[in-house]
Amino acid sequence: MTRLAHQHQAVNLSQGFTDEPPPFRLIWGAVVAMLGGSDEGMRQIELAKAADPQLADAVVRDRLARLHGTYDEFNQYSYPFGLPDLRRAIASYANRWIGLEVDPETETTVVLGSTEGLASVFAALGHPGDGVVVFEPFHEMYPSQAEVFGLIPRMVTLRERKDGGGWWCDPDELRSAADGARMIVLNTPHNPTGMVFESAELELIAEVAQSRDLLVIADEIYEHIIFDGAQHRSIATSANMKDRTIILNSISKTANATGWRVGWVISPAKFTERIRAVHDTLVIQAPTPLQKATVSLLQMPDSYFAGLGPHFEDKRRILTDALSAVGFRITAPRGAYYLFADYRSVPVIGKLHPMDAAMHLIEHIGVAAVPGDNFYAKSDDGERYLRFAFCRSRATLALAADRLRRLGTVPQG
Repeated sequence: MTRLAHQHQAVNLSQGFTDEPPPFRLIWGAVVAMLGGSDEGMRQIELAKAADPQLADAVVRDRLARLHGTYDEFNQYSYPFGLPDLRRAIASYANRWIGLEVDPETETTVVLGSTEGLASVFAALGHPGDGVVVFEPFHEMYPSQAEVFGLIPRMVTLRERKDGGGWWCDPDELRSAADGARMIVLNTPHNPTGMVFESAELELIAEVAQSRDLLVIADEIYEHIIFDGAQHRSIATSANMKDRTIILNSISKTANATGWRVGWVISPAKFTERIRAVHDTLVIQAPTPLQKATVSLLQMPDSYFAGLGPHFEDKRRILTDALSAVGFRITAPRGAYYLFADYRSVPVIGKLHPMDAAMHLIEHIGVAAVPGDNFYAKSDDGERYLRFAFCRSRATLALAADRLRRLGTVPQG
């Protein structure tokens, strides 16, 4: 859909990446690492920047010149499983935000984004023929990667409440899918619905996992993007769950840095060596200077992370208002940054197949979305949804909103 958006010069609200830059501290951390990596060098550059931007340029050039013929650490290979200071920062961050005690030496692995982290977990801990419980609608990497490694996805369908009060799953359907399985993949806050799994739902999943001896792979990448009083809670903190939970996370969404590909896996120590071995074989390591910069991100003040929800909440409003005005029905997401919008009441596209509806928006309206059936394998519920990402800049969202107002005035093509 991103390719088609470019082809038709449409506003791209399909793929989940922003058009805004990462925080300066993260970028600056990478620059400093590439220029030698010393804290003293970083202080010199920051002081020069504060005094005079031109002076800062001179200091950067001086630091670069000093690199030639000197020992360079942060542009080279590092430990495949992650820089020690980043693993320590990840452990501290996990304790700070989800209350989990993590050993950086035996329970953390730095990976090439959470997608590669999931691949390493599947390959390390699964065996061909193992069942993997996946909630649908799903991020397509869950069933696709499972099948690559010979695992068998078992779908549990989340359903939208008719009163607009959120999403839910049938406990009996979950228990049935989990019988004889090996793993459950849990994404909360959830892409694409925006569901934030609450304590009762997490306890149900924990009970099912423990009674059937399953591992839970918890994708928590949207942990700080929450709205309307929602609270993210990691299932790893439920009673007796730390030893059977593997957490996936990365800087992609928290830092507007989807292209950096720096993530991590937090796992029980008994699984870490196997996960690291697969990771090393697949990709060797995440980029060293970007790992060094990630330390700076994870140590940013609470205010940065607490501000992510309000930042995206305003964007949610812009796109929700625009879509609702032309007939989309939307259950407000409580987390992540997508609108999973029912388009059946929208003039012109309401009776079209999801792909045809998405193509109409791209070709005639100039806005790109993802067809809802892309997120389903068992249920036909997806045939009434389109997914829109509201992570773009306010200016981009305003342009999309202006184009969406034309919906219903363009003849069906």
